[in-house]
Amino acid sequence: MRKSLFLLSLGALLVAGCTFLPQPPDVEKITSPKVENPFFKIPPENLKDYQDRSWILLAESSTKNWFYDPYTLSEDEDGVITFDAFISPREKNSLNRFNSTMVGPFRQKMDCLGNHQWSEIFYAQNLPPSLALSQANDLTKEYGWIKIRPKTAMAYIRSKICGRKFIDEKNINYFLYQDGQVKSEKEKSNDPIIQASDALSPAAPNFPTFFEVIDNEVLVVDSKKDIREMKIASYVLDKDFPKKGDFIFTANCQSNTYSVQVQGKGNIIRGAVEGKESLPAVAFNRACGDHGTYMKAVSRSNR
Repeated sequence: MRKSLFLLSLGALLVAGCTFLPQPPDVEKITSPKVENPFFKIPPENLKDYQDRSWILLAESSTKNWFYDPYTLSEDEDGVITFDAFISPREKNSLNRFNSTMVGPFRQKMDCLGNHQWSEIFYAQNLPPSLALSQANDLTKEYGWIKIRPKTAMAYIRSKICGRKFIDEKNINYFLYQDGQVKSEKEKSNDPIIQASDALSPAAPNFPTFFEVIDNEVLVVDSKKDIREMKIASYVLDKDFPKKGDFIFTANCQSNTYSVQVQGKGNIIRGAVEGKESLPAVAFNRACGDHGTYMKAVSRSNR
């Protein structure tokens, strides 16, 4: 019995021993191309979609930042506002500005009167393939128009894009630009308009300054020379949004120049529009660009 067990064990070891011997290299594994992780690509595959556009900070949450292209902002005759945006993680990292952690860019549509949002990412992910595009506006479904829930990041974005109203003011303010980020030490800006705003009140080191267009209204001062004016106000992004100052932004749409006057002050800031993501460039585009019915052009007679 013991002899049989010994022979059986020896046979098993001989069979198993074959696996202990050196194995020839797997030629197919060596010569085959490397498989990259499809969920992490640097640079992202749609890098061109980011680099060929202009992006400014629109909103922040505890974990994410929303950036949007102000040059895509427009409103149609039905009151639907369209813009392009992308999302990126809030934490700082060593990656380039446009990296694989970003989501987008995606086309966004917002119905301010109906308090509904349409996002290209929701639409693409949830739309049944058999459903016609003309039928994809059922508010009871997950695709198409989605109701904006209160106390969410999108509700905050809605208040910026669709306009917000202070209790003690008659005006409606529409977001234009934000300098700095929440809970980040505010760096000194070289922008003359931002410098003029900071000079009106002590700069809050950990609170950004944001600028808004009053009533989304542009005054056509000279139709032949295409000179236009906008009223802009700056605030501190802190509790109760303390106001910093009021400005008159004048754009010469033909010469690509601008001037800014601080209301109540005699000094006037003048300059040429440079770049596309600076405050003067974004303000110039809001005054001179084509944004559909989003901007209301008026004359002195009907203001």
